[in-house]
Amino acid sequence: MADFAVAVHDLSGNELRYEMATLDTVASLRLKVVEAWSLDPRAFRLLNESADVLQDEERIADLCSTGPLQAQLVKFDPLLELGQFVAVAPNDTGIVIRGDASVGKDATLMKTSNRPDSNNVFLRHEIREPCFAEFCVTRSRDELSIGVTYDKAHVETQDGFQNLSSKSTWVYSKRKSMPPLLLGGKKIDEGKQGIMEGDIIAVFADPQERLVKFYNNGRLVASNLPDSPLPVMENEPLRMYVMLDQINDEVSVVRFGPGDAYRPGDGDGMSP
Repeated sequence: MADFAVAVHDLSGNELRYEMATLDTVASLRLKVVEAWSLDPRAFRLLNESADVLQDEERIADLCSTGPLQAQLVKFDPLLELGQFVAVAPNDTGIVIRGDASVGKDATLMKTSNRPDSNNVFLRHEIREPCFAEFCVTRSRDELSIGVTYDKAHVETQDGFQNLSSKSTWVYSKRKSMPPLLLGGKKIDEGKQGIMEGDIIAVFADPQERLVKFYNNGRLVASNLPDSPLPVMENEPLRMYVMLDQINDEVSVVRFGPGDAYRPGDGDGMSP
C-alpha cells in the first residue's frame, strides 16, 4: 500500500510530518494533529496551498496526486458556524442560501420553489455546548418552524405534513397546520403565541441539561423541561434548523453565541 507525504504547518512556524496510507482521509489527518498539538478538533481547519478548506471526507491520496500535501492549520471559533446555513442533498433544491455584510456569510435562507413542498435546512454548527441562535423572520406566508433535533439525517428528508408527526424534533412554529410547539412528538397549542412575520426568534440549547428554550421578540415562549427533555447526548451532536414552506419566505440568522440569548429579567421571565 502506497504512502503519501503530508506536512502540516501552523501560523507560528511549527510543523508536523506524516506518511499517510491510500485509504486515509483528511479526518484521520486531523485526528493526528489533534493528538500531537492537543487541539480542540472543532476549533481549527486545514487549508491546502490554494487556501481551500480540506473536507474531512477527502482522501489523502487524491490530494497528493501531484505531489506531497502541504496543509496550513488555521484556528477559528467553531461557534461561527451557528451563523451559517448549509444544505446538502436531498434538501439542497427549492432554496437559496446567501449572505451579505449586514447578516454574514450564508446567514439568509429563502424558499425558491414549490418542490419540495418544504425544506428543513440546518445550521453548520454541531451543538455540544450551551449556545443560542437568533433569527429574523423577514417573510412568512405559510408554514415555518425553528428548532433542534439529534436526528439530522432523517429530519432533513422530511417534507410537508411529515413534519407534523415527527417525534425527534423540538420546534417552535407558526400557528397553521403545525402547532406552536412540537416537543418530541408532544403538540402544545393552547395559550402559546406562534411565530409571525417580522418576529425575532431565539433558540437556546443545552445538550448536557437536555434543555431547549424558545424566545419571541425577547420574551420566553417555552422551555421543554421538565415534561419533554431532549434525548441524552451520545455520539451524534444536536443540530439547529429552520423549516420553510412557501416561495419567497425568508429567515436570517442575526445573532448567535455561547450561553443563553437573554439575561433574566422581570415580568414573564426574560428581557433583552
